[in-house]
Amino acid sequence: MIFDRYYKVSSQKKGNGTGLGLAIVKRILELHNININVHSTPGSYTSFSFSMPAIR
Repeated sequence: MIFDRYYKVSSQKKGNGTGLGLAIVKRILELHNININVHSTPGSYTSFSFSMPAIR
């Protein structure tokens, strides 16, 4: 659900933001046929990664 537009985690302390950032990033990567990977450790951290081919 984190990639859904306007999705915000209810435990978020501040109400700032629209919940569009990850949805936009994912869509841009999809348009370039690039996968995004997510690894999360609850209560600790979340990391996002992707790989792009080198331009020659």
